[in-house]
Amino acid sequence: MGAIDEGLFVPINGMEQWITVRGRDRANPVLLILHGGPGFPMSFLAPALADWERDYTIVQWDQPGGGATHARNLGRDPGPLTVDRYVADGLAVAEWARAHLGTDKIVLLGTSWGSMLGVTMARRRPDLFSAYVGVAQAVSGPEGARTGYELGLEAARARGDAEAVAALERAGPPPYARFEDFLVRQRYTNPPSLPPSEEEAAASAAQGALLSQPPSPEARYIARDLPPYDAWNVFLETQRATFAETWDWEARDQGRRFAMPVLVIQGENDLNAPVSLARDWLDWIEAPTKHFEIVPAAGHNLFVFPEQILALLNRYVRPVLAHPVS
Repeated sequence: MGAIDEGLFVPINGMEQWITVRGRDRANPVLLILHGGPGFPMSFLAPALADWERDYTIVQWDQPGGGATHARNLGRDPGPLTVDRYVADGLAVAEWARAHLGTDKIVLLGTSWGSMLGVTMARRRPDLFSAYVGVAQAVSGPEGARTGYELGLEAARARGDAEAVAALERAGPPPYARFEDFLVRQRYTNPPSLPPSEEEAAASAAQGALLSQPPSPEARYIARDLPPYDAWNVFLETQRATFAETWDWEARDQGRRFAMPVLVIQGENDLNAPVSLARDWLDWIEAPTKHFEIVPAAGHNLFVFPEQILALLNRYVRPVLAHPVS
């Protein structure tokens, strides 16, 4: 049916939001990616996900509070930055993608913060989705925050990192009333303050080199002619607006039964979204099929290993879809 390569602003619940659509064959399954953060859009990763476009039509969405969506609406009230608001917008994006691409159901993939949205969206509107994929799946705000803190402190002590130990002990274990203490926990459960494995460091460097290449002037995944803004400060403000609610969220509160297959992919060394909690949650839920996979040597940012994620998508998701592997 031909390739597709689009980047456009779409009215989503009263706000123009940036969506990209890329794939080599419109007959392929549609895959909607819910990025992490919040406030960390991943549409810029298009070159790193080029191989995915062989097997899927990839839809990426810059959520409110970051990226091109933020820049487009600079100076306007962004509305409430709550889980319910993001879920409502995400479902509207899924409805738009389904209509725009002429497909009945789409594959939903959420990573980190996006996995919270994904679980909630899949439970609220199972009619929209053919499969759910959790990458660095978040499960329990309170338990995940506490377990990650303990693992981060244990890792800092094991490597003799006195600065990290002192910072974590000053902040203390969650829950946190102060955003600054939450940031300490985050800092030492993610690279670079949590040293990456050799494999993760190499993968990050390779992906960084790829993404440092200037995009083609014709690249449609780049939104152009937008006002500049301080991306780091906007990211922090979005984190500040959402951190308390994020760490109260519970996957089990969304319900146990999923109407679609579920795949969870976790990094072996992920301290931010601990592996044990994700495994226990997947064991607890009910789904037509469910699979749990570990990416060796990976941490929380699994998207520095896109080839491994793609291989798992094609092993477990493609076979349960109506579309054959091309």
